[in-house]
Amino acid sequence: MKTIKFNLKGGFRIVPEGERILKITEYKAIPSGNPEKISMVMEDTEGGRIFNNFDLKNEKSVYAFGLLCEKALGIKDGDLFDVINDGKKLVGISLKCEVKHSVGTTLNANGEYPTFANVRKVIAKVEENFELPFDDDSDTANPREIIQNSNDIDL
Repeated sequence: MKTIKFNLKGGFRIVPEGERILKITEYKAIPSGNPEKISMVMEDTEGGRIFNNFDLKNEKSVYAFGLLCEKALGIKDGDLFDVINDGKKLVGISLKCEVKHSVGTTLNANGEYPTFANVRKVIAKVEENFELPFDDDSDTANPREIIQNSNDIDL
């Protein structure tokens, strides 16, 4: 008998407020030919994720990204940064960050205002790497990836 495990909740976990250690797990410059935006995912030791977007056409957004790169990569004022090649160096770096929650202004499908976790300040680079508390078979894996990577499913 073949069995599958459904993940209908999506496994989303919000990163708790306060000082947290976050590991950069994904980095994309979008579009790849002439980037206008940087998309980054940071994961918490408890499995929560924060999705960050930096608009390269917005001076304040570039400044915030510069502060992150200063702590993560030692970038100095006036240094040049290749958003495609240098950006890839951010993946795997752990940072101590101040996380704050904000409440959305639009009701979600459950009739509740959603809560969002945001990085308010990057405090320092953390030299010791940590292992994320889950793997591809846990509750937090993307259901589509579970199905694609499973050998237990006959269609």
